[in-house]
Amino acid sequence: MTYKAPFQPSLDNMDVRQDASLDDFTSTGYAPILTAIEALCQGKISELFIIGDEGVGKTHLAIAILNHYSKKNPNVVCLSLSEVINSGDDVMVLAGLETFDLIILDDVQSVCGHDEWEEGLFHLINRIREQQKNLIFIADNPSIDLAIHLPDLKTRLSTPPAMRLPTGDDIEDKIAVIHAILRRKNWRLPDEILSHLIHQGPQNAKDIVSVLDGVSPLLTHLSRVQVPKKIIEEAKQLIDHETLSLEITRYTL
Repeated sequence: MTYKAPFQPSLDNMDVRQDASLDDFTSTGYAPILTAIEALCQGKISELFIIGDEGVGKTHLAIAILNHYSKKNPNVVCLSLSEVINSGDDVMVLAGLETFDLIILDDVQSVCGHDEWEEGLFHLINRIREQQKNLIFIADNPSIDLAIHLPDLKTRLSTPPAMRLPTGDDIEDKIAVIHAILRRKNWRLPDEILSHLIHQGPQNAKDIVSVLDGVSPLLTHLSRVQVPKKIIEEAKQLIDHETLSLEITRYTL
């Protein structure tokens, strides 16, 4: 598979390796998005605009798409616009991306208000369409809600079909996310703790990882066969405390 430097996937802080797979998104809430991704991979559509709130796994999905597409065609690139902009890279990093057969642009909202980057993205989209290549945009809001200065860029971004990632409010979606995270970390939680995390823990992937990182020291070196009731209760209390703290932090920002 091919990455365009200087992209280094953060995977929405999920601490997942670059073997991310579309199999990580198995619940019914992801079905429409997976169908659209497969349609793009089969050449039935050429562009897609994926929307997701912070922490729901947008970058995880980006890498999963890259891995899936590269099984048949390694000429694919995934670029995090937030990372290249925040690291001070020149807009010329966008030059030549149209030579790839699939271009995945993560954090599209990061170009908003950066006139040079908005114009650069506008011209990149034109070149990609002229070359009849495939393009996936990933952003935190629909194109119409992005604070883009360049009207022609907003028009270009409004063309592809738009799909929204599940927020984790649906219990099946949340279970799928939790199991994907546990697989990546190679962890197995006691059933009682897992059930408490599912029903009482946070909704999005980023916060779930944060809570799991807080719980893990309690379970280190313990037998997976029998975990003391005291530890289970401490873990459940910690899940409640960390979840509440994350909610308070979100509403006070």
